[in-house]
Amino acid sequence: MSLLTLGAVAFLTSELSLVIGALFGGWRMSTAVGLAGLVLAMTWVAIGVHVHGCITAFDASAASWIGNPHHRSHRLLVAALITARFGNQAKVAAAALIAAALLARRARSLRPGVVVLSTAGGAVLANTAIRAVVDRPLTKAEIQALPQLSMDHHSFPSGHVAGIGALLGIVAVCIAVGRSRTVQTLLAVLVAAGVAVVAFSRLYLGFHWLSDVIGGALLAGLAVILGSVALKTRCD
Repeated sequence: MSLLTLGAVAFLTSELSLVIGALFGGWRMSTAVGLAGLVLAMTWVAIGVHVHGCITAFDASAASWIGNPHHRSHRLLVAALITARFGNQAKVAAAALIAAALLARRARSLRPGVVVLSTAGGAVLANTAIRAVVDRPLTKAEIQALPQLSMDHHSFPSGHVAGIGALLGIVAVCIAVGRSRTVQTLLAVLVAAGVAVVAFSRLYLGFHWLSDVIGGALLAGLAVILGSVALKTRCD
């Protein structure tokens, strides 16, 4: 079970690294191919959650493993709570406004600011729309694993992961334009690590299923790619 959790974190970090790397030119993959791949992946995961397919097979066991008292600590709980406080929509919106203003001033153009706000806002709106559509049936094992989610059939995808991931990603894209490969790689790693931390905090607090945070990461990747296409011009 520990391998499953590590695998989920590895998936999240590699997914965001792939997206940011593709945008920076670190991987030889066109934006169109990356976008199509993420759309297909997001659609597959959403359908899998809705019909309770194989994508949700490990949700209950992952939640049970994380909820095991032997796998929990006070420090991790405090860290998860702090992450949750900084990841709500109001704080993400405030952070997006600050980042947009700073990037617009740096570029002496409104374009990067508008793109940052549109990307973060678009991810949040898309998350809300998907949640309204995707209804998730729950098994007895899942209800026992996370009884606090027993009445929530619309937890997919994670809004915290989608919103923060989109914001971190598009800000990194703006900063990375014209930078060295080392700086681009470092930014990609930081974005992936940030998303992984947020995803783990949602799982640790029992607010989301494993499939929810995976969906949030995919949605963030989609938003970042669309934002980078809209950016087009240099941010510096």
